Amino acid sequence: RPFILAGMLTFLLLLPLALTSNNAAIRALGASNWQALHRLIYVAAGTAVLHFLWMRAGKNDTAEVWVYTAILGLLLGWRLWKRWRVRTSLSARA
Repeated sequence: RPFILAGMLTFLLLLPLALTSNNAAIRALGASNWQALHRLIYVAAGTAVLHFLWMRAGKNDTAEVWVYTAILGLLLGWRLWKRWRVRTSLSARA
């Protein structure tokens, strides 16, 4: 069952994030290493959607999956747009 594999992969990706989500871990890893580690959330979000899709696909009940996928896409798109906007405004000042 591939949805179990995707769910376990998501869990394993989220485990180091949970273990390092405190100030002591940030100090121990250093801010840039901590931030690089926590970018795994983007991969984990994708595998979580894949897990949910595969789990519901067997029952032909994927409508809820697409709602959550659209919400995730909107949130990630908003983050990308904000980042792009900041970079373009910084380059325009230079």
